[in-house]
Amino acid sequence: MASTDTLIKQVLANALTQRREDSIPADEVPDDGLLPLDIFDDAPDFDVFRERVPDSDESFPEIPASLAVLGTYQWMASPGLITLYRGNIEAYWKSLIRHAQRQFPFVTTKDAERVLQLLVYSVYQHERFHYVCDFSRRLFGGSFDRWHEEALAVAWEWQWLKSQDRWNSFYGLMHPTLRRVVVQSMFDHRAPGYRDWRQFANQNNFYDAVTAYLYPASIQTFNGTSFNFGAWAVAHVPDDNNRAWEEQIGR
Repeated sequence: MASTDTLIKQVLANALTQRREDSIPADEVPDDGLLPLDIFDDAPDFDVFRERVPDSDESFPEIPASLAVLGTYQWMASPGLITLYRGNIEAYWKSLIRHAQRQFPFVTTKDAERVLQLLVYSVYQHERFHYVCDFSRRLFGGSFDRWHEEALAVAWEWQWLKSQDRWNSFYGLMHPTLRRVVVQSMFDHRAPGYRDWRQFANQNNFYDAVTAYLYPASIQTFNGTSFNFGAWAVAHVPDDNNRAWEEQIGR
């Protein structure tokens, strides 16, 4: 996940450091504890990011038409292409931090960085799921259902997030109150498709829905076995060592 880690470093270098330099007098020692409550007052309204737009298609403009486009997956013309948009992700992060501070004003610099990690990795997992769908369609046929796929992509973000719930992970180290506020806000989708993800929040329901969408014939093929195509696909198709996609950081 080199592109995600690079993006995180770029955003942090551009945001927190710059705002500290702008807001702290030259003779005052910087405080690396709590973030100032007004640090991201210039961030867009958080509701902008609740209205996400489809992000899997044949092609996309170099500059996204909407601030709510955080990443895209461009279908394979061999290879597929995952793009993460630095400017929009930075705006989303700032907006979410400001939104969270209104409910929990004790956000530290370190926790703000963890929130950024969570956002970037979640967007990345969302786009990787679109790659799984594209790859599977090319192998097994099947039709593209734009809104249903977006619901499943958000549900995959949720499944991935649950796998990070360990005490020593960046997610587990986040203050529990901040973590609750951030996660509730991130998954409070209002756009068509995206808002339907809760239908697939249960892991078994999710795997069954992925199977039915990508390779319904496998239900009959593997009847009487414990094999679930959906579980296999999300675990093995996006193989970093044997992949058919490329990644880039957009503006």
